[in-house]
Amino acid sequence: MRIPAFASIRTSLICLVLVAILPALCIMLFTGYSLRENTIQSARSAALRQIQVMASHHEQVVANARLMLATLTRAREVQQFDALGSQLLLEEMLSTNPAYVALALSDATGRIVAVSPVESFVSIEGEPYFVQAMQTGRFAMGNYHLVDKSRHVLMEFAQPVIDRDGTTRGVLVASFDLSYFGQIFVDFHLPEGSVFTLTDHDGLRLTRFPETEKYTWVNDLPRMVERMSGQEEEGTFLERGVDGVRRLYGFKRLNFPDTPLQGLMIRLGQPEGLALSAARWAMVWNFMSLALAAALALAAAWFVGEHTILRRLERLMAATDRLGTGDLSTRTGLEHADGELGRLAAAFDRMAASLEVHDHDRRRAEEECCLLNSELEERVFTRTAELARANADLQSALENLRQAQSQLVMSEKLAALGGLVAGVAHEINTPVGVALSATSTMAEKNRVLRGLFERAEMKRSDLSEYLESSREGLEMSLINLNRASDLIRSFKMVAADQISENRRSFNVREYVGQVLLSLRPKLKKTSHTVEVVCDEDLVVESYPGAFSHILTNFIVNTLTHAYDEGQAGHIRIEIKRTDGVLNMTYSDDGRGMPPEVQEKIFEPFFTTARAKGSTGLGLHIVFNTVTRTLGGTVTCCSAPGHGTTFQVRVPVGQGEA
Repeated sequence: MRIPAFASIRTSLICLVLVAILPALCIMLFTGYSLRENTIQSARSAALRQIQVMASHHEQVVANARLMLATLTRAREVQQFDALGSQLLLEEMLSTNPAYVALALSDATGRIVAVSPVESFVSIEGEPYFVQAMQTGRFAMGNYHLVDKSRHVLMEFAQPVIDRDGTTRGVLVASFDLSYFGQIFVDFHLPEGSVFTLTDHDGLRLTRFPETEKYTWVNDLPRMVERMSGQEEEGTFLERGVDGVRRLYGFKRLNFPDTPLQGLMIRLGQPEGLALSAARWAMVWNFMSLALAAALALAAAWFVGEHTILRRLERLMAATDRLGTGDLSTRTGLEHADGELGRLAAAFDRMAASLEVHDHDRRRAEEECCLLNSELEERVFTRTAELARANADLQSALENLRQAQSQLVMSEKLAALGGLVAGVAHEINTPVGVALSATSTMAEKNRVLRGLFERAEMKRSDLSEYLESSREGLEMSLINLNRASDLIRSFKMVAADQISENRRSFNVREYVGQVLLSLRPKLKKTSHTVEVVCDEDLVVESYPGAFSHILTNFIVNTLTHAYDEGQAGHIRIEIKRTDGVLNMTYSDDGRGMPPEVQEKIFEPFFTTARAKGSTGLGLHIVFNTVTRTLGGTVTCCSAPGHGTTFQVRVPVGQGEA
């Protein structure tokens, strides 16, 4: 059956182009959908990482309280229940710890001996945390409770005061205010409309930021509690909040068995429009791309049909009309190329030529030949110029790609160094805090002894006790300050080497230890063990910063890919020198890699853990560092279930010991 619409060649050509590009449009639509899903997943992963950081702050509060109270119970004023000395000590500690609103010392009956501020505690005789601390002789926590006057939610931490004979003589109490998390919430600089909420296991909303007073100590939304009370201890979900705003929430449920924190639910929500704006923009951009592709395809079909078919047909029809009027010298003017139109034009020209005399045919053929030669030369010149411009554009694009790749590699190195800085700073905080507490205690003891001396009341036992306390305080300060000094010295050397490309002599075994020390914030969160097999006196001349990059990326790659959460693994680093070549064998007993993954591990941007934040540049940096900076080779051997082994061979100079 003949369809009138397809009688036009132009219409038929446009329909043919639409059918031809239909698979490409389907592929673009599927790609856009996949991009949107990946963007949404990235937003959920970001929300989950943020709530994990907030949860770690709450867990750190408990750890810091335990450490601070344990340190204070060893103070002489607290051990002797010196009311004035303990009062001064508590006031000093309260001024340096803004997370706590009150500190108190009670005797074994619950009577308050010293308290700061004065009106915060009267007696704690019947408090559960006091009874638990006295009965067990261990650190205890109280329940959350609301202060009606300030609308603040507090909880108490209690540490028993035990003398040298093992007798529990009293309890030291610290009162923590949940409004402390408000400052942490502000420091996160989250988008406008974000909320942070703490809910206990009974569904009571303990506090909320912002609008804290309005939504504190009220029942949480049942659908929110149900979302966070499933089998998963952390996750994300989309839900409408109490203020009617739909948000993307990330939640985490804390698990401190047999404590008031058991089942505590923390969630952080960001407005859905902001959290998923990238996904929506990806979908809009996809549809715009589809529309633009369809429009360009139709325009191309119209243009091609007009310039390659219809105009040639019009010229052929015009030549036919002229031939019909008796002009035997008429020609179509079309090239006799392959194709239906070309063959038709050739047949027409041959028919017209057979009607003219042979001499006229010869001259006409010569003129056409000269014309075709000049056109061919011009086309060759034009095509050569176009190819030259295209080659220049390709060279420029290649150079830009190389610069972009170099910038990405440098960004990855700086990001790794930034993570190292954050980890070392966190490690230094604890020993410095302990040393500060011990030093302040020694200063107070010195003041008391000086007062006794000036009043001529000092006894031999006072001096002996002062010397013993000073010795303990100095030992505690020296141990923690040495620990902080070792961390700082190791980090300074490793960080300086990572941003420097200087060649120098260094002890390989000591340098590997310094790199592992700088990575301790990452390693101590796992149960993995690291074994180093290397001669203690091995000294080489090379680029220590390059070795730091190689070893750091190997360990980070292992922690990210080799083991499941909570799995304990074994990492082995064996280093030896043979005939001017340093051989380093790095191996783990993790899950290993299949052959198709092993073939691509050194390629840039290839990763199997992009959902965890991996960029795929770690092992690519290792490959470039080994082959270009050190002039060596790196190989990988792995199999599923049998771990992974990297073999690095680099030439080194004989270092000076």
